[in-house]
Parts: sequence; structure tokens; C-alpha cells
Amino acid sequence: MGLAELFVALGVLLIVMTALLQLVLACAYTNNKNSKDTSATLLAQMVLEQVSAQHPDSTATITLTDCANAAHTVATAGGAAPNGLGANVDTNAADMTYGMIDWSQKASAVAANYHMQYTDCAPNGRQTVYDVRWNIITISANETRLITVSARQVSTWNTKSGGGGLSLMLPVTLRGIGGP
Repeated sequence: MGLAELFVALGVLLIVMTALLQLVLACAYTNNKNSKDTSATLLAQMVLEQVSAQHPDSTATITLTDCANAAHTVATAGGAAPNGLGANVDTNAADMTYGMIDWSQKASAVAANYHMQYTDCAPNGRQTVYDVRWNIITISANETRLITVSARQVSTWNTKSGGGGLSLMLPVTLRGIGGP
């Protein structure tokens, strides 16, 4: 009877340890994903602040350099409502994504200098690439403009690049009003 009890106890212990291992792995994956979402938010905030710091009628460009020493040009000129200038925005008022960046648009179709592939470096040489897009709508000349910036991690099959494997990364979207 003692041997049977020992095998039952080992079986229960094995099941519990397997469940705990799965929990630890899920927590590690979620922590990594949250870290990437935070980086995407900070990146979108940086672009939003850089654009909103310019005068509403400015056509100046700003240069941002990522950790891979790639220089990215950020256009700050706005366009007329409802479409603005830059990445497409959803203009269907009945849609839940109204006013958000349209991610169905291919990056190559976004106007020049209104999108970038920004590389963020982490310790141990790991790099994460983010697709960042923005749109600027001039609300009233010389006064205000609506700036929408969206960023998301570029999915990858290569887990060594810091992407954590191919996964759906929802975009982070920030909106702000810029004025003099």
C-alpha cells in the first residue's frame, strides 16, 4: 500500500509542478509583451511631443536616431480635415476605430517621412523593431492641429531578436492637439 500511495503522490506532484511551470512561462511571456507595449507607448509619445512642439504651420522635419544609428526623418506638416497628411486614418464615424491609424495600409503606401521602422536596443544586444506611423490634421490654420501617432512591435519568427516569436501585437495609439 505504501508504494501505491507514493506513486499517487508523485503523480499529483507532477501535475501541480506542470501547472506551475505553465504559469511561470505565461507570466514571463506577459511581462515581455507588457515591456514591448510600454516601449511602443514611449516611442509614440516621443514622436507626438516632437511634432506638437512645432508651430501648427511648420513644415520643418525632425531627425530621430535609433539605437542602430539609423536616422529617421519626422515630417511635421499637417493637411486638411478629414484625412490630414501622413498615414491613413479611419474616417468612418460609425466604426469603433474612427480617427485611429489604419493599419491595413501597407507601410510602403504611407507618405514619406510619416512612418518609420524604429529599432530599440535592450541589454545583451537584443533589438526590437517598431513600426511607427502618424497623421497630422490641420484643424484651423495658425492655431491648432490634431496629431495621431500609432506604434506597434514588428512581429518576428526569430525569438532571439527579442520579439518573443510571431504574435499579434496590437498598436498603441496616442492623440494630441498641437497649437502655438
